[in-house]
Amino acid sequence: MKKIALYVLLLILFAICVYPFLFLGESFSFENGHFDWAIYKRAFTSPMTLRSFKNTIIVCGSAVFFSTFISLPLAWLFTRTDIPLKGFWKTTFCLPYAIPPFLGAIAWIYLANPSNGFLLTVFPWLNIYSMTGLIFVMTASFYTYILINLMTAMEKIDPSLEEAARISGAGSFSVFYKIVLPLVTPSLISGMLLAFLSAIASFGVAALIGNAAGITLMTTQIVLFQKMASYTGLKLSGILSLSLLLLALVVFILDHYIGKRFRFSLVTGKVARPSLIPLGKNKVWASLFLFVLAFILFALPVGSILYAALSRVQGEHSFANLGLQNFHMIFFKTDETWRAIRNSFLLAFGAGIICTFFGYFLSQSGKSVSRPVNKMKEVFIAIPYAVPGTVISLALILTTLSWQIPLYNTLGIILLAYLAKFLNFSYRILNDGIAQVDQSLIDAAHVAGAGSFQVFWRIWIPILRPFFMASFFLVFMPAFSELTMTVLLTGPGNETIGTLIFQMQEYGDASGGGAAVLAFFALVVIATMNLILKFATKGKYGL
Repeated sequence: MKKIALYVLLLILFAICVYPFLFLGESFSFENGHFDWAIYKRAFTSPMTLRSFKNTIIVCGSAVFFSTFISLPLAWLFTRTDIPLKGFWKTTFCLPYAIPPFLGAIAWIYLANPSNGFLLTVFPWLNIYSMTGLIFVMTASFYTYILINLMTAMEKIDPSLEEAARISGAGSFSVFYKIVLPLVTPSLISGMLLAFLSAIASFGVAALIGNAAGITLMTTQIVLFQKMASYTGLKLSGILSLSLLLLALVVFILDHYIGKRFRFSLVTGKVARPSLIPLGKNKVWASLFLFVLAFILFALPVGSILYAALSRVQGEHSFANLGLQNFHMIFFKTDETWRAIRNSFLLAFGAGIICTFFGYFLSQSGKSVSRPVNKMKEVFIAIPYAVPGTVISLALILTTLSWQIPLYNTLGIILLAYLAKFLNFSYRILNDGIAQVDQSLIDAAHVAGAGSFQVFWRIWIPILRPFFMASFFLVFMPAFSELTMTVLLTGPGNETIGTLIFQMQEYGDASGGGAAVLAFFALVVIATMNLILKFATKGKYGL
């Protein structure tokens, strides 16, 4: 019976995480049973496609380069020095990981748009609607992927290697360059690939800043093709989606290969904390560097959203212009607001619960299946995580319509997309938790006469409670304000916080105050969830 249930789970996993992409490829690649070379030729020779591909590589590649430039010194300061307030700085610089990139784009539009940006009086040459502005916002949004990878790797390095180098007369820079950097290079490359993958999949930043600047990226070009409202436009959108899917899979496979082939054993039998490098007089300069960088990357954008939310008229800077009118308008006079909040909470809560329990049973199944089947299961789970959200949306739309499942323009298809995208979070966390439990404990319970439900209720739930909570919150946070997938799946009456903010910023709120109010509300919810997660897991999870 357990075997049957297991293979049913794998079948459901295949139907959600794999089949839609296969169907997407088949739908757009064949015409009347024959491979459609003509549409591929048209797609890949189109000036719009070539321009969007070139822009994507330039913008995302540059963002990864500058993200690495930021992350290396930060990771070194946080793991190898006695910098004061280390926990505070870590949280401050890692928190953007949980903030949707399009909120950062909105913040910088308030700060540096060429018509009424807050910073124009001080820096009149600033223009966020440019290639430089797009690269900057991408960098500020995705550097955390590299930073978190680097800090994790540096904290696992055997400190005796660095101590031996120092005893031999090597200075701090030589130790970092000759010992630390080579050991963390695989993790650095992995973080760079992950940041690149996230950047090419980003829709909100590309749409809000790139479209206004006349810079089309692959994700926005997919939407533009769809808006042609023709069969040819849909096919061109599908071909570009397949190209983005292939690019994402290549990056994912490369990351997996590097992880398997070049990753070193950083921790040996002895576990010791590395001796921290005393900064001495440089402590002031290092703290000032962190303060300025945190102000630019975090405090300034968050402050601009709050300032815009309180401003009656955007661009007018006076105390008399501040008030709560925008909050009153959004929460008491805008019908879509509470519907969007309700939908966002329902979708995020549902995705968190279902992903957590689905992830638990998939993790447990690893003990009952062969190694090849287990590997296949992990690949199924990882594919949607590596695939851009626009591709997931298009694949699910086509699949549900072909199966005649009445999910299109409903919350159900959005929930399905969230399950496919975020299941990887739950599976990884719960798999780590289950791996820490000795099987003898479970065997002893069965010998004592406990059934499967009793074992689950009395052993697994108490032990895995922090992992269950981490799984739920780490799905809830990105799902609550998700935009990239939702913008293509939502319909009238199915607005979410993410899509409502995007609509107000792009189309329906000339003053900008309404979008700022909802953006600030989303930031408060995300920050609150992160604090709850850190408290509940005693700092093991959370930023």
